[in-house]
Amino acid sequence: MSNILISFKKNRAILIMVLFFLCLNFSNAQHILKGTVADSLTTEPIAKVNILIKTADNKLIDFTSTDTNGNFTKTLPKDYKEFIIETSIISHLKSKKIIKIKDGVSSNTYYINFILRERINALDEVLIEAKKEPITIKKDTTVYKISNFKDGSERVVEDILKKLPGIRFEDNGQIKFKGKTVTRLLLDNDNIFDSNYTIGTKNISSDIIDGVEAYEDYDDNPLLKGIKSSEDVAINLKLKQGKTDISGDAQLGAGIDAKQLARLNLLSVSKKLKGFGSLSYNNLGDNYSPYNFVSNNFDISRLSELAQRSTNLVNSNGFNSVLPDNRTRVNSNFFGSLNALLKLNKSITLRLNYNHFSDRLIRDEQSNINNTFGNEEINIQTQENLVKRPTINALSYELRHTVNTKQLLTSKGRFEGLDIQNSSTGFNNANPFTNTNTSNDVFFNNRVEYTNKYSKKSLFQTVFDVSYNDLPQDFRVSNEQDLTQNIEFRKNRFNIKSVWLSKQNKSRYDFELGYTFTEDFVNTNLLGATTSQTSLTNDIYYRVAKSFLNLDYKYRLKKWGFRATLRNEFFYIQLNDVNVAEDFNTSIFTVYTSASVSHYISKKSSITFNYQLSNNLPDDRTIFSGLVLVNNRSFLNNDFRFNLLNNQSYNLSYRINDFYNLFQFNLYSNYSFNKFGYISQLNIDEDLTFSTSILDVTNNRNLSFGLRTEKYFSFLKSTVNLNSNYNISEFQNIINNSKLRNNTSENLFASFDIRTGFKGALNFRIKTLINNNTFTNEGNPSNSFTSFQNDFSVKYIKDNFQFIAESQYFKPDLNTAIRGDVFLDAKIIFKPKKSKIEYILRANNLLNNKVFQNINTSDFSTTIFQYNLQERFLLLSAAFRF
Repeated sequence: MSNILISFKKNRAILIMVLFFLCLNFSNAQHILKGTVADSLTTEPIAKVNILIKTADNKLIDFTSTDTNGNFTKTLPKDYKEFIIETSIISHLKSKKIIKIKDGVSSNTYYINFILRERINALDEVLIEAKKEPITIKKDTTVYKISNFKDGSERVVEDILKKLPGIRFEDNGQIKFKGKTVTRLLLDNDNIFDSNYTIGTKNISSDIIDGVEAYEDYDDNPLLKGIKSSEDVAINLKLKQGKTDISGDAQLGAGIDAKQLARLNLLSVSKKLKGFGSLSYNNLGDNYSPYNFVSNNFDISRLSELAQRSTNLVNSNGFNSVLPDNRTRVNSNFFGSLNALLKLNKSITLRLNYNHFSDRLIRDEQSNINNTFGNEEINIQTQENLVKRPTINALSYELRHTVNTKQLLTSKGRFEGLDIQNSSTGFNNANPFTNTNTSNDVFFNNRVEYTNKYSKKSLFQTVFDVSYNDLPQDFRVSNEQDLTQNIEFRKNRFNIKSVWLSKQNKSRYDFELGYTFTEDFVNTNLLGATTSQTSLTNDIYYRVAKSFLNLDYKYRLKKWGFRATLRNEFFYIQLNDVNVAEDFNTSIFTVYTSASVSHYISKKSSITFNYQLSNNLPDDRTIFSGLVLVNNRSFLNNDFRFNLLNNQSYNLSYRINDFYNLFQFNLYSNYSFNKFGYISQLNIDEDLTFSTSILDVTNNRNLSFGLRTEKYFSFLKSTVNLNSNYNISEFQNIINNSKLRNNTSENLFASFDIRTGFKGALNFRIKTLINNNTFTNEGNPSNSFTSFQNDFSVKYIKDNFQFIAESQYFKPDLNTAIRGDVFLDAKIIFKPKKSKIEYILRANNLLNNKVFQNINTSDFSTTIFQYNLQERFLLLSAAFRF
């Protein structure tokens, strides 16, 4: 009870603010203006007549326009007692009327009807020609005229989107529009790919695309439009007229050193079926799938599933590289995808997606790690030759039933099986080792959603979802002794909630009531090792039952916007651990609050302040206490002490989104503080590393400042981007039984990018990046490095001939003698006249850099490592479309 009172006192100010907004919404008086406009002769209604609202001294203060039936409705501005209402349209003469607000009346509706006489003018013939703007904005929709941005070198949709102002791509293929996340890629407004839209961006031919539209405030559920505001965006690809039935493209290529490429893409468009299929194979380092096993970036379909998935301890995706994936990916990749949207009848649609992916990745890596803490110095030299074989089979579906115009029922699910086989040999400080690792990840989830829209301003929704994830792993190491690590993580999750959404004039509120049940099973067994200090097994049952009641309230008052969120959650937690004498059981009531204030300086610019307080449960990967072997020299365990992870964050941002002048500007700062967090305790010697995660009181702080700006110059058809960020973090750790170490890391990142789009045959792009990392520990010298990268590309496109040359320069550290590397690539494309076949000669890594050396630092170590690259190759291919 004391915890509840404390939480209530802490958040009393937030509650008072929410109640104030609610009272304010219902106390505001309003005067409504309604009326019609008709022609004096025909008495027919007149559409698109401007209704101007002026003060008594003829100053314009607001306006609206008539709909297709000649009707108009408008809330009159406050603080005025008399208005002049005036019509304006080029086809008819003006008309004025006066309205006086009655004294003592808090709210009223005033009706005015206009009868307009047609304007008769004798004019000579006039021809008006206007140049179409490259970008037009219609409410929440931004329309791109893509012919203004294309130069003829585009092969797939991704090549087009990367050239459009306001759109940028993350490393995992996720798209951002004006800084907001793009959640769907639509084909003529149909959602074929769902969240795995990189299948479309990487494989759909650019030649079949007629236009691109960006829908802001997008929700996959159309009934939510106008009631629930969303930060999501959808990109809609408009297909060229006549692209019906079946069309597609294919490419076949072969080159030196047995390099091969084969691709086939098919698009089917009809009234009842819209589908896209893709098949590809290559050993060139390319990846046409949404799955990535070279870097640690999640594919975008998994981002929304992280809370439903188990922990993967011994199988990270990444190969730790600063180079682009296509340079470090030595592969043999096959990908197949089938995507279909079937309209069974007017009210029922079925979407099916099936993907198969398999690869064979080769990595040869050497590293030299110098660990320094206090007066102690430990050097570790490793060499490892690794082969990774991932295989994925994934099926997703959605059945959507539009019951009527106000009710929608959907069932959406996903099944995925991921199998990874790893094998490697190497040396750890001259001691040989052999690793083998097998991992089988089985995941299933299903979500049922029912939506009932009671009126234009209110809606009720019920959501039920269930998921299952089983992740068994076996890891074997042979060195001075043979070790076998068996691991199984399993997670079951059940969630049900009901939501009431309502929009009342200038305010919106959401009520959410629900229940979530999650259980985790952790079983591990380490064979071949001996220790008397720590258990070598784990057998854990971790259950969390949560009931929640959430409120989200938004209010708009002229140029001010307010938002307050209050999340009330009651947890029942049970933890059974065979390594702990007593089971852990507790009940906790937590409150999450956030509040934001926005000032809309104009329609194009705004300033926003946001505050957020959260109390999160510990990560499920930190609950086990027995040792777990994760690679040939590293062990993990935890010193588990249950506590909520308290985090407070403050954010201030200033934005300009001026798409009329194709200019974006975002200046922001953020400060966050963790009261409880994780402290890493490391014990390191030449042979082994033991890492223990401790949940305790911390002094973790983070402060960051950033600037991102983009400007498109229409007269040059060129785009300039500037992106910079400065970040300071304070954190603690313990190294080899030291005292608690207070550390500070500073990171400065800056990039400058200019891309031309001249009308002539020659265009170029320059992109420069600089990254500085500095780590300091009290009483010790700092560790730092500064990396530099410069990309340059030039394109010459004339008639049926294209020449593209690209260079990249990487310098791992400007302060060391480690040399920089230059990469050169080239491509020649030729299409004979009156031929459907296009010939492509591709040359990669012309300087034949076989290895890349890099440097990395932390608060206690400096690492110099090198790894193999995709070597030089020439490939001749033929491509055709049908």
